[in-house]
This record gives sequence, structure tokens and C-alpha cells, in this order.
Amino acid sequence: MTAPVIQYVKTDTDFEEIAAILDCDGVICFKGILPKDSLGTLREELDPYFAKTKFCEGPFVGTQTKRLNGLVVKSAIARDMIINPLILKTMDHILGPFCSTILLNITQGIQIWPGQRAQVIHADDVMYPMKRYEHELMADVIWAYSDFTKENGATVVVPGSHRWNDRNRIPQKEESVQAEMNAGDALIYRGSLLHNGGANKSNQPRTGLLISYCLGWLRQFENQFLVAPPYIAKAFKKELRDVLGYTIHRPNLGQVDGNDPSLLLSADHSEEMPTRDWLQPLGYALIEKAQKLEDAGQKLPATLEDLMRIH
Repeated sequence: MTAPVIQYVKTDTDFEEIAAILDCDGVICFKGILPKDSLGTLREELDPYFAKTKFCEGPFVGTQTKRLNGLVVKSAIARDMIINPLILKTMDHILGPFCSTILLNITQGIQIWPGQRAQVIHADDVMYPMKRYEHELMADVIWAYSDFTKENGATVVVPGSHRWNDRNRIPQKEESVQAEMNAGDALIYRGSLLHNGGANKSNQPRTGLLISYCLGWLRQFENQFLVAPPYIAKAFKKELRDVLGYTIHRPNLGQVDGNDPSLLLSADHSEEMPTRDWLQPLGYALIEKAQKLEDAGQKLPATLEDLMRIH
């Protein structure tokens, strides 16, 4: 059996190569995606929060682990990381074919302290109670806030496990590999990929930032509308507001008073407005064809496929 590996690539790597690695392995690492000066500022912003954060309670989250939530309102650098163009392009490759918009699922700092045992192996998408998983529902990015080493609990991944037919299969140790990273690197993996936080056997905490994305028609892990309500979100860049959920997912999901929720962020949204359609282009095309047939007194065909064939 060939030992599993993680592919480490530069941020200027041809995207077709990046996509091929993600399709095959389900995981990839971008080297040095966060500049050193941004990393320094990020630590200035978040270190005080980590210092005040209590240890978690529960065997899954880890009793020697701190989890800092709601990063979107705690760090300007984290906001830029969320909408990093390469990250969003990667998410569009994984999730884009299955939704009209992609949502921010969770932003969480994870600080594993000495003595924390390894987390149980799992896939993150099990949070969604689907009987069948025909495509990816979510995907994650772990940004290395500090160096990740085998000793301090670097994330463990099972490359290729997203392609396993049996989702109940428990991987053997030799099928997994730890994602050693330098601070400023980022590990991207599919939501169906098996992984876990490693055991910290060092004398220093290991810190990473988990930024996760999901299909626009799913409920987010973190309630972004309470994390960043309109009075806060209106100051954010449009790309960030969109992934938070201040946009429509076609067809017609996420409306406010029959309109796009971005209106809540405008200077004046008190004016009464009519409810409108937010359909996919195919929906508009089907309605137009059906109405033309009805206006001409013709009978509708038996299937939508037949309707689409009519010119």
C-alpha cells in the first residue's frame, strides 16, 4: 500500500492542477497564502480573545481545546481571509455546481492545548441528515495560525476517503497522514473527507482557524445573521455580505418582504416594494414556453423535457 500524502502547492499553481488534486485526494494545502504581515496583525486581533476563551466541554470538541467563534466580527484580517479570491474560486469548484450561491458555514479559532488527545475521526458533512450524499454539501479551510507539527496535533486527514462508497468504513492508521504546515499555510478539504484534530504531545498550544463554506440552500452551522446583524454587516464588502447570507439563493430562498435581503443594508429600505421572482434562468424559460402554448390554445407536453425542446 502506498503511503498517503498531502499535495502542497503554491498559490500561483495552475487552477486545473489544484482542481484535479482536490477531485482525486479531497484535500490540498496552499503554501504561504497568508502574508507574514497579515498573520502578525491577525494575531494582534485574536490573541486577546483566545486568552479569555474558556476550554470546551465535551469529548468531541475537546476538554483541552479552546474554540473561538464569530471571527467575522472579531478580525478584519479574518474577513479578508473569508473572501480570499483563490479560496472562493476553490469553493466554487467544489460547491458551485450544486447551488446558485455559496454560504459561510462557520468561522472558528481552534486552539489545541498540551495534553489534548486526538479527536475522533469524522466527516464534517454528517451534520446534515441526508440519506444519500450525491455531491458535496460543504468544504473547509484550516488556516495555520501557528505551525502545525506531528507533535503539537497537526490535523489528520485520510486522502481519497471522500470517494469511498462505504461511509461507515473506519480508516486504518496507515491510510491517514498529518497535515504539517507553517503558519500562514491553508489546508482545504471536502466536507466528506475523513479527518480529525491530532493529539498535542508538545508543551505549547497549536492554533488554527477553521473557515467553512456550504451550499447556499443549507442551514449554516453558525447563525451568521446573529453574528453579523444588518447594522454590522452593512459596513462589510459585498462579497462578504453575500457569503454571510445577505443575498438570494435562486429560486426564491432567503427573501425579506419578497425581496433581496441586501436591501436591509441600504440607507433607506423602508419604502414598500412589490414581491418579485428570484428564479433560475431555466425556470423563467419554462414559464415563458408554457404561457406561449396556453395563449395559442395548445396543449402542454407530458414532461418538462418535452417542453424545453419546443422552440
